[in-house]
Amino acid sequence: MKTIVIPSDFSLESIQVAETVVRNSKEEVRLVFIHLFHVADDIQDLLFSTYRKKEYDFVSDEFRKECKMLKDLHPDKVQGYKIEFFYGNRLAPFKNFLDYYETDSIAYSSSYGVPKISKSSLDAVAIINKAGYQIIDVDTIKKPQFSGVQ
Repeated sequence: MKTIVIPSDFSLESIQVAETVVRNSKEEVRLVFIHLFHVADDIQDLLFSTYRKKEYDFVSDEFRKECKMLKDLHPDKVQGYKIEFFYGNRLAPFKNFLDYYETDSIAYSSSYGVPKISKSSLDAVAIINKAGYQIIDVDTIKKPQFSGVQ
């Protein structure tokens, strides 16, 4: 089984990235949808912030429903999915995060990117490119179903 991390803004485009990865996988996968946030510099923000609760508000019921639907459509391939957040912009802790989830690859769409969902969101693409993991750009594996050639 492979673990695929998908930097996400918790939109339909993120589900499409996951669906492309699942459809083209030859083995079982576990999906981890993540969003990266900047850690506050102010000590009061750190002490009195409710980061975890506030960030989960960005994950809509529709996104959760689509994740479940993807799992139900591919029960032989999708072994599970998780929604997580990473706080910080340092590479070493991010690599530890990826190691913790036993990450095999990171998947995203270069044409869509990973839009920010709040003012504290980080540029995920810049960080994942430095992580040293296999990166899957789903735009390069999407093949048209009909080429139109006669």
